[in-house]
Amino acid sequence: MDWLRRPALFPGRLASAVAGVDAPPSLPLLALARRAWAERQLDSRQALSWAAAVLEGLPTLDLPAADARLLGARMTLVRAEVHLQQLRLDEAEQGVKAARAQFEACSDDCGLADACWLEHILASDRGDTQGLRRALLDALACAERAAEPDRALFLRIVLARSDMFRDAEEARQAWAGRLPESIEGLSPMCAAALADYLGVREGLLSHFSLSATWLEQGFELALASGQLRRAMALASNLGYTFTAASDYARAIDWLQRGLALARRAGWPGSIGLCLAQTGEAMRRVGQVGAARELLQECLDTLAGHPDSRTILLALSYLGQVELDCGHAPQALTLFETLVRRALQVGSSDLRLDGELGRARCLLRLQRLAEAQAAARGAQDLARQLQQQTLQVELLWLQAAITRAAAAPPAEVLDGLLEASQLAAVIEGYRPPPALLEETAEALAAAGRHQEAYASARQAARVRKDSLSDEAAKRAAALQLHQQIETLAAEREHLRRLAEAESARARALEDAQQVLSHLSRVGQEITAELVAERVFDSLERHVHAMLHVACMAIYLLDEAGTQLYCAFGVEEGQPFVDPPVPVDAPHSYCARCVRERCSFVLGVDEQPHADSQVPGTSQMLSVMFAPLMIGERVVGVMTVQSPRAAAYGQREELIFSSLCAYAAIALDNARAYQRLSELQRHVMAQEKLAALGAMVAGVAHELNTPIGNSLLVSSALLSDARDFEARVSREPLRRSDWQQHATRTREGLEVIERCMDTAAALVRSFKQVAVDRSAEQRRRYELLELCQQCHQSLGLMLRRAGVQLDIAVPAGLLLHGYPGALSQVLVILINNAVTHAFDGREQGLMRLEAQLNGPHQVQLSLRDDGAGMSPAVLKRVFEPFFTTKFGQGGSGLGLSICLNIVETLLGGRIRVSSEPGQGSCFTLELPLIAP
Repeated sequence: MDWLRRPALFPGRLASAVAGVDAPPSLPLLALARRAWAERQLDSRQALSWAAAVLEGLPTLDLPAADARLLGARMTLVRAEVHLQQLRLDEAEQGVKAARAQFEACSDDCGLADACWLEHILASDRGDTQGLRRALLDALACAERAAEPDRALFLRIVLARSDMFRDAEEARQAWAGRLPESIEGLSPMCAAALADYLGVREGLLSHFSLSATWLEQGFELALASGQLRRAMALASNLGYTFTAASDYARAIDWLQRGLALARRAGWPGSIGLCLAQTGEAMRRVGQVGAARELLQECLDTLAGHPDSRTILLALSYLGQVELDCGHAPQALTLFETLVRRALQVGSSDLRLDGELGRARCLLRLQRLAEAQAAARGAQDLARQLQQQTLQVELLWLQAAITRAAAAPPAEVLDGLLEASQLAAVIEGYRPPPALLEETAEALAAAGRHQEAYASARQAARVRKDSLSDEAAKRAAALQLHQQIETLAAEREHLRRLAEAESARARALEDAQQVLSHLSRVGQEITAELVAERVFDSLERHVHAMLHVACMAIYLLDEAGTQLYCAFGVEEGQPFVDPPVPVDAPHSYCARCVRERCSFVLGVDEQPHADSQVPGTSQMLSVMFAPLMIGERVVGVMTVQSPRAAAYGQREELIFSSLCAYAAIALDNARAYQRLSELQRHVMAQEKLAALGAMVAGVAHELNTPIGNSLLVSSALLSDARDFEARVSREPLRRSDWQQHATRTREGLEVIERCMDTAAALVRSFKQVAVDRSAEQRRRYELLELCQQCHQSLGLMLRRAGVQLDIAVPAGLLLHGYPGALSQVLVILINNAVTHAFDGREQGLMRLEAQLNGPHQVQLSLRDDGAGMSPAVLKRVFEPFFTTKFGQGGSGLGLSICLNIVETLLGGRIRVSSEPGQGSCFTLELPLIAP
């Protein structure tokens, strides 16, 4: 559950990339929690329902207690933020406190930073400037404790922006060098916040062009990262920036964009704030009717939230609208409501605005005593809040009230002088020219002409400076407008370039995917060595990558004179086309072979009617391509579609690639078929040669007992004839009869032994011959099989002077194909005699076996012959590889062994050898063959 402790401060889409990316997908509630956090600004209502579902299902999750508390706290924070967006401030405050308590219990500094961040927004909505800064400092401390640099940077930027509204110059100096001056390399969240801060900083320093540039960048970044609240604030700031630069049209445009965002989000607080700010902008440009409608809509929108700071702003702005229209009674009612509600929520700055407006209304209504009392109360409040510029306005207002009450001119003059003197000591403040002119008139009326002249000159200078500043603002507005238009044109140009590059990238990506897929398809097709499987694979992939209703493959015969249809399918049904002569004039298949090029035909050019395969449909799009290996043509392939213009450049590339793979695969299949036939023929010859060697050995072994039997039988026959003659000539003694019986018995015993030997050889040969011919699967004893092979090859071994020792344990039973194994042993022994002991008069071989686990036996044939070089050892199992080429060696013996062992017997064969150290062939065989 590490994802619960990751930085989750970031709003909007950015959260989906930062918070919860490791949530296990097997737990739907955890995925739901991640979505609730990620989309709490993009879709706040849905996020609220998701958070409720997670909190309800939390007891069913199999999570550690700490992780469950953290998940619950995070969802509580989601609900609090949504309540805040809906201006349910009390519920939001309770949720923030509950979540903060849970984060503190789990010592989760990241969660605490998020809770403090939300507290700062809550304080901002309530107008609690001290609480706002305190919450930001707490959030920053938590982020630094959690060692989250990106989070800490974000909070420092927000804190610096807040300080700019308290004292711009002091904040600029305090934060100089502590924050980046460029958004390059920053996360979207930090980049949007930094652009916002830099825009506000430059705007407060009257650098309106640079301010607008930064604010627009921040607006785009905030939208891209889903920070809707920041985007609305940036649109509002852009409105004020353009208003200050006297570009009212663009100012109203940005304020309306912010209002549109707020309406789409459905947040009453944001909608009301945008309505209020747009209404005030309309008032300043003289559109009092539109301003009144917007401000009244703001009040209606926030009617259910009377304690909202925004509703107090709307009351203040609407009071100014009514006052500008000369509706003093209505304005007075609005300002009195503002004062009352500001007192209730403790908003001193807006209470001061209400008292000032109330005093002006009372002056208009000639309720002078009440106006004077209201102005003095506002003056005291302005001193308390250190609002010196408002003190100047209030002193000026009190002087006007004094004049209206017909007070002595000296009292009026004192009020005006006090206002002018205070204005003169305020750093960076320009006194209103009208105030200085009124002061000059009052001084002149009092006979203080020199002071009156100085005040009049100062008024003229201030008015001139104001006009110059206004002209400079208008020039700056024109310059800003031009710069913005240039930036807009550049942005449009870059957008079009980006779209073109995006389209090009998509095309390249599509081509790369096609090539990658074709590579995999090619590997699959060329891996097949049977033509029928090649056809099936081609058909499957052709239909997957192209629109094909009919597909056919024609192969060139051995003589190269005609094409025969090896494969043809239309709408899943096979068809057969008669052979096509290569010189057929109207056949595109024949033309492909003759010209060795592809053809793509559309509606305008169709194949000749004579080339139409009987029983097939007419197609509107057709492709033919030769199947070529280098410059050699092996056949032709065609695909056809009933769609018009079904095949373009992309389809041609795919088709040509498939044809190249098909040519290679079909040529390999044909070569493999020829090789298989040759291999079967050579294997038959090898079997006959091995059988011949065995027959010769058996014949030699039979010759001795049969010869001995013939010799003994001849002797017995001669002795019997002599004995018969003696019987006919003379009477015989008992001893003569006994001698004849003894010789006869001994001779017959010799004959019997010889015949037993011959019979055993015949039985052994018969068993081996039956096993070889029938590949009979049966249970057999390994020792007996090895002895039979030894007996069969005894003559060859004795002639070669090679001794074969057998060290195979008795009782080792296998179930499989003894004939195949005996063939392998015969080939290995013959191979050793032929190669290992070439040029030697004697040698030693040892055949041994042992169990290799419960289900496997290891059989080794070792010799002390010449051994093999590494080059020979590397190729020893390759077909047709032999060191006796041209001397009777075929090079297939060990290849046949490999084939029999790995396919029929289900085992493995390997060899180890060094020059002069002999060789060892090892067979690892299962006790039960597959």
